[in-house]
Amino acid sequence: MSIYDDNGGEQDRTTDEELVRLFLAGDGNAFEELVSRYESVIMNMAYRLLGNRSDASDVCQEVFVLLIRKLGSFRGESKFSTWLYRVSLNACHDYARRSKRHVSISESPGDDLPDIEQRLADDGFDSPELSMERAEVQKTVREAIARLPYKFKEVIFLHDLSGYNYKEVAEILGISLGTVKSRLNRARARLANELEYYREQFS
Repeated sequence: MSIYDDNGGEQDRTTDEELVRLFLAGDGNAFEELVSRYESVIMNMAYRLLGNRSDASDVCQEVFVLLIRKLGSFRGESKFSTWLYRVSLNACHDYARRSKRHVSISESPGDDLPDIEQRLADDGFDSPELSMERAEVQKTVREAIARLPYKFKEVIFLHDLSGYNYKEVAEILGISLGTVKSRLNRARARLANELEYYREQFS
């Protein structure tokens, strides 16, 4: 049980914002608690966006080093989790730009296929006899997502994979609601166009 949990109850758990205040007041354990709460979340985000576990681990470490320096600038104008997602997405973007890496398909999730990939891959492939073709299409979907511009990947991750609504995605990314909807529609259309050949072949 965390030292910041009162009787183990979720309602009594110290809020993220209070942990930030405690850390800024000199409580190092408060920062460790923030790391414990968000490390797996940030690791998953980085892996989905970068497609490589080693790169994701590097970015995750970078994020928490950045937090030590940046927590003083957190003003509480948004939820801490929203602010942290923004910092983390920027770190992923900077890392991808520096390394110019693309997703390694061999390291992409197999059984843990994201919903958006599963939906696109399964559309029009209902026959059991086409299981091999479906597996090939799933690979094609992953490759198509890997080729998306970063700004499209991040809205796919936040909305379709993480379940944030349009307003929340706009707040995290610091863009307008209309821009979020436009990017998501364009990303989905681009993926659908790349799969059109396979749909025609196997429908």
